[in-house]
Amino acid sequence: MKSPVAKAWCCVGIMMLGVIIAMLSLAFLNNKVLSILIIVLGAGCFLSGIILHYAWVRCPHCGSHLGRVYGTKCPFCGNDTNRTES
Repeated sequence: MKSPVAKAWCCVGIMMLGVIIAMLSLAFLNNKVLSILIIVLGAGCFLSGIILHYAWVRCPHCGSHLGRVYGTKCPFCGNDTNRTES
C-alpha cells in the first residue's frame, strides 16, 4: 500500500498532465473544434486528478481525508499514516 504522500503526488502528476494537455490546444488554434476537444480532454484529466485525490488521500485507520496535511500522524485520529494495522 502506498503512503498518502505518494498517492497525493500521483494525483498532482495527473493534474499537471491535464494542464499540459490543455496547453497543447494552443497548437491547434486554426481548428476550433479540435482545440476545444483538447481543452475538454485536459480539463477532464485535471478534474479526475482532483477526484482521485479526495478518494485516495485518506488515513488508513480512520478513513478521514488528509487534505494538504502530509505529516506522519493523522490530524484526526493521531495514528501513524505510513503504517497499517495487520
